[in-house]
Amino acid sequence: MATARKFSDAVLKHLKTKHPENAFSPTFVNNHWRSPKFSLRRQAELRKACLLNNIDPASIGMPEPKPQKIMQKKPPKGHKQQREYAAKQEKIQKNLDDMPQKIQKWKMDLAKEKEKLKPSLPF
Repeated sequence: MATARKFSDAVLKHLKTKHPENAFSPTFVNNHWRSPKFSLRRQAELRKACLLNNIDPASIGMPEPKPQKIMQKKPPKGHKQQREYAAKQEKIQKNLDDMPQKIQKWKMDLAKEKEKLKPSLPF
């Protein structure tokens, strides 16, 4: 069960008055940035107080809240050995499939080398 939230008198006092736009956002005046009258934390308090007291936050001059960004889910990186395991297995399987032709070629090359070493004379 949630407890009732208590707000200070200062926060409740600000609910009764309409504030200008620059009270909630920084403004650029004379080549300098001026901070807003209400920090983001205080703005959040005001917004919560408005909602709990059934007051529309826009009626006191508060801007609409920005929509929250959706977090992008990234797959876990993992270890290099785990990431490359499938490609390595494919390469091994491909080499195993080519093995009979490689053995045949190797035997033929070996036989040719042996023929070269035989003398041409019969004695």
